[in-house]
Amino acid sequence: MSLLRETEKYQWWAIGIALCLVSPALWIGLQLDDYFHWSLVTQQTLLPATSDKAGVFGLFSFLDGQAERTHQLMDLGMVPWWTLDTVQYAFWRPVSELTHGIDYLFLSRWPWLMHVHGLLYFALLLYFTAKLFDDIQGEGKQKSGVIGTSASFWAFWIFALSYTHGLPAAWLANRNAVLATLFVVLTLRAHHRWREEGGISHLILGLVFFVAGLLSGELAVSAGLYLFAYALFLDKDTFIRRIMAIVPYAVLGVLWLVVRAAMEYGAKNSGHYIDPGYDVVLFLQVFGERAVSLLAAQFFAMPPELLSVLPSQTKFMVQMILLTVLAVSIVPLIVSDRRARFWLAGLILCVLPVCATIPHSRLLMCVSLGAAGLLGLLLAKWRSAWVAGDKQWLMLPVILILIFCQFVISPLLLPLEAASIRLGMDDALNKGARNLPITEGNKHKVAIIINPPMSSVAGYVNGIRLFEGLPVAKHTLPLVSGRKEITLRVVDTHTIEISAEQGLYDAHNEGLLRDPHQGFKTEDTVGLSVMAVVVKKVNEHGLPTVAEFSFKQPVRDENSDVIFYIWAAGEPVVCELPEEGTFIKLMAKSMDCGL
Repeated sequence: MSLLRETEKYQWWAIGIALCLVSPALWIGLQLDDYFHWSLVTQQTLLPATSDKAGVFGLFSFLDGQAERTHQLMDLGMVPWWTLDTVQYAFWRPVSELTHGIDYLFLSRWPWLMHVHGLLYFALLLYFTAKLFDDIQGEGKQKSGVIGTSASFWAFWIFALSYTHGLPAAWLANRNAVLATLFVVLTLRAHHRWREEGGISHLILGLVFFVAGLLSGELAVSAGLYLFAYALFLDKDTFIRRIMAIVPYAVLGVLWLVVRAAMEYGAKNSGHYIDPGYDVVLFLQVFGERAVSLLAAQFFAMPPELLSVLPSQTKFMVQMILLTVLAVSIVPLIVSDRRARFWLAGLILCVLPVCATIPHSRLLMCVSLGAAGLLGLLLAKWRSAWVAGDKQWLMLPVILILIFCQFVISPLLLPLEAASIRLGMDDALNKGARNLPITEGNKHKVAIIINPPMSSVAGYVNGIRLFEGLPVAKHTLPLVSGRKEITLRVVDTHTIEISAEQGLYDAHNEGLLRDPHQGFKTEDTVGLSVMAVVVKKVNEHGLPTVAEFSFKQPVRDENSDVIFYIWAAGEPVVCELPEEGTFIKLMAKSMDCGL
């Protein structure tokens, strides 16, 4: 209760406003991976089990790197035919999985309650972050007349309003990021109390929080990175004792890595996730561009996911210029204030692990902690100097840009980020999945979706339909990605050919399931129980541009067990294929087969 009494009024206001801004979470329901998690927890699933059997645990081991199981998933249509059979996404997150077990076992009838549950963790994160800033920024309690000069005041408002928290706070499947960051904050706070006040209980709490974070999500490695920065710049003891103070955390971190590797968790052979433990060279190749994108996203509210359509070279140059100006501007602060050195070192180190995947604002929760602490010190120092008569006019444009980005753009983006996954998925996936004309009468047949918007998410169709209580086909197979013009030609009674000049799928945006460096070659074949795919042509990047799909059932026989559908802008319709030797052209927005 003493913590509650010591909480400043502005902190409650910041927490309340942040929760209001992420409140669109109550509306988004289940999205993407949420359907898999629900089906696994409730045992209502068509998925072949991984080594972690279906249930509360094993929710984040969808692809375990086993070729046999990957082919089973291809055969069901849960992943497309072009998935690399050794791709792996297997993450050890039992603490996060336990919270999802509560959701799907007790609250699944009321999706909004699942989001209330998730927002409770977000509120706890905000609350304990406020306490952490009070402790580390060294401001303590402030008189009301000088609260505006408090570095903790500025830091907490920046953190609370950061748009980078929107998706993790709103998307159920991304809750692991909130939980991991919460435990990072608790670990740092316990360690700081131990080093400042002594007491073995603080050390024990810090170690417990550190382990809980690692078992919530890989993002919690950020705790170790902040602890290292703390030992370098904040700890007041001798150098040897400072390093020895973080050795217990290092031992636990190494033990976690060893156990994780022994249990075969990790990510590999994907174009989106690069595990440095598997491919150091590829990680180093992409690190620079990704790091710049993420840092610019954090400090200047430039969401990578929204800016991905801009020319990469121009975007990179603008981001580099902004970051260079900021770096020059903070040099005096870094030189004079060890807290600033701590926050800067911590946030830069935290950028390292999140560069392992495609840049996205949702990756920045732990980075935002250090950025908020650093900017809080910068704004407090500049304002104090200005009030004291030291008018730092050269710094004024930088300060105004930062204030505009952090207190105008970021809060405006926060509700948009919270709602983004539903806004993006309703038309692209959810609507079409619900409208797919699969009935009790034809669910035994093979549903072939010629052109879903993204073939890598076509597997979510069955999860959505199961959750809605709609009939599900045993096989729901995507053929190509529908974002481009494709030409479909009937070769013979059992075979069709599909060609697309830009490739049958988007290797960049849909590289989640296949490392683009491991492309196809001509005459590569993928055999499934109901069809075989033969790649006929590839481009210089190994991306198939022409492929033949041969089915065991006739493709134009009305009594066949194969039914072809086109996505038709979220209103899937049956496609009657043309006669042998003839072809049709389909676009992403085609409403019929054009016969």
